[in-house]
Amino acid sequence: MRRPAAFLRIALALGAMIIVPRAGAQAQGPTEIGTCQTISQPGSYVLVHNLTATSDCLRINADFVTIDLAGFAIIGSGTGTAIQFVGPTPQIPRRGLAVRNGTISGFGTGIQFIRIGGTDGAIVEGLRIFGTAGGTAGLDGILVRGAVVRGNSVVCGAGPAIGIRVVNGSVTGNVVEGCEDGIDVFGGVVSGNSVASGSGTGISIEAGTAIGNTVAEYGVGIAAICPSNVTDNTAAGNGRNLVLNGTGCNNTNNAAP
Repeated sequence: MRRPAAFLRIALALGAMIIVPRAGAQAQGPTEIGTCQTISQPGSYVLVHNLTATSDCLRINADFVTIDLAGFAIIGSGTGTAIQFVGPTPQIPRRGLAVRNGTISGFGTGIQFIRIGGTDGAIVEGLRIFGTAGGTAGLDGILVRGAVVRGNSVVCGAGPAIGIRVVNGSVTGNVVEGCEDGIDVFGGVVSGNSVASGSGTGISIEAGTAIGNTVAEYGVGIAAICPSNVTDNTAAGNGRNLVLNGTGCNNTNNAAP
């Protein structure tokens, strides 16, 4: 009569051996970032607290790097770049970069992925970027080439500055305020953005598409170099609401009195 109990103990022991994984089999988590540094290996990285810098902070010298700010802030002293890529040779794009989910404040430039060559498949999303309050130099918020820029907010602060500049990419669902020039795109799509309060141009587009954006309180609301597609935008309360330069633009359903 004791055999069933013995068999039950053996079965439970075998089950425990099967269910409990070995420590060496566990997946490795993101690499933690606790200081400003150069990232030289592909992989996933995450901030573990706020970072402060007196010049540049994070420099990416590898492809396929994801940086999650995890809700923390990178805080500068009025100069330098918060996050940028370095190398390889200027003609070769960096591939597969992503930066998301946190705050950048007090730098000359927030994100710099626009050098010759730029990036392929980069994503910049969910960032809150601020210039130096009361400073004499403005902040260039996000400067990228070959990238998706979505769901960010950029407040430039004093001085000449641009909120978002993209070459051959897309700019979607961002909020830009207080920048001399709001959003500048060459060869891409600008959609669903809100841009307000600057002395220059709210949205500038060349050889691209601007659709469903709202611009107010700029010298020029929306300026397009034709041929471009300008559709379903609202530009009101600007010095000039809509300016089309050249011929061949599609100007449809824009509220730009």
